[in-house]
Amino acid sequence: MAQTGTVTAPELRLRSAPSSAANDNIIKKLPKGTKLDILDNQGEWLKVSAGAQQGFVSAAFVHIEQESPGAAEHDEGDDIAPASGTSAGTTSGAGTSAGAGTSAGAGAGASAAGGGQLKPGPDPAPGSCKFVGNKAVSPDGKVFATRFRLGVFNSGATSIGGFVAAHPAFFPDIKPSRLRVMQAVSTNEGKLEAINTWDNAFLTFGCFQWTIGADAGAGELPPMLARLKAMDAAVFQKYFGQFGLDVAGPAPKPNVLQRGFFTLGGVTLNTSPLKAKLRTLDWAYRFWLAGQDDTVRLAQVRHAMDRVDLFFHNPGCLVNTRFVADYVSSEYGVALLLDQHVNRPGHVPGTLQRAVTTFVAQLGADKPQGWQDAQESSLLKLYLKARAGTSMTDSDARAKRILDAVNAGLASSKRGSYDV
Repeated sequence: MAQTGTVTAPELRLRSAPSSAANDNIIKKLPKGTKLDILDNQGEWLKVSAGAQQGFVSAAFVHIEQESPGAAEHDEGDDIAPASGTSAGTTSGAGTSAGAGTSAGAGAGASAAGGGQLKPGPDPAPGSCKFVGNKAVSPDGKVFATRFRLGVFNSGATSIGGFVAAHPAFFPDIKPSRLRVMQAVSTNEGKLEAINTWDNAFLTFGCFQWTIGADAGAGELPPMLARLKAMDAAVFQKYFGQFGLDVAGPAPKPNVLQRGFFTLGGVTLNTSPLKAKLRTLDWAYRFWLAGQDDTVRLAQVRHAMDRVDLFFHNPGCLVNTRFVADYVSSEYGVALLLDQHVNRPGHVPGTLQRAVTTFVAQLGADKPQGWQDAQESSLLKLYLKARAGTSMTDSDARAKRILDAVNAGLASSKRGSYDV
């Protein structure tokens, strides 16, 4: 199916071949809002047509939309690679202090103050899914994922920034600075329809690749769906509840990363064999469908945006008795910390603490209140060096993609630019 996209960066380089070098193979620079015809989706790179010219652009800075022959068509691109932030052996995902009792937005089809409408997603088709070659096909014939290792994947099509831009009335309290940070980090994870059933976390979903947890451990996807259930129980029932899936505790606590379990048919999925029941084509299909529902998307974005609060100004995450916010206050720096928190939440703020200790020793004083851009930049270089020495997945590559977002104008490296 044909796809179109819109440039989201202030200026995006159209190249003759995939390359992230600053001045390599540049055909022209495309301004924000440029419409593109997508000829081939190669994961991190898109082959596109921009007017009379063809070339390659970074997929991180393009909002992809579908051109469908019918109003009910929802066939996303099927020649895509796993999301760059998803790797076998990881349990990356985003949790939040918001729990089942949090009402974060309007329900499906509801209008927000000032206009805007949330569109419902497609209904699950009756019957069972199947493989046709390496393609996962729904009961009504739609290709929704590609076979990979233990399961399937689809990296999705709708970014956080694209959804918020299309539904501004539902985010009157979200400052643009937070959105810019979220969008920079989301280039390392998935998009709102993203699914993955191929690694040791059994089932992964959404823009921050929330999982149900590896082995017998709790996961961060159940609290996200608890949020959805609190927002709109009918939407939860449509995609999950009617098939026997529900959310089990524990009860949410403030300022703590929330994890929990699913139940299926009343049985808590707290062992590997039980969790494996969700590693099926039918469940991958249901989650993929849910990712196309605007209420589910709203729940995801709200849940993801709360994540920064778990470390930025949290008294439980102090560095040298100071808040993280005292040392790092640029959008770029916050995005780097959030990126690590999504991939390895237990490493924040310890990794930053190591960098601060080294930097303060170099300066001879611990007085971040007087720092300027240069001091924060130096600290972040030490932080990235320390981060690269941890077990974080692809630390350097992830950091580079966030820097690319900064260089594209999607976030600022200026100290104090993160506006809480």
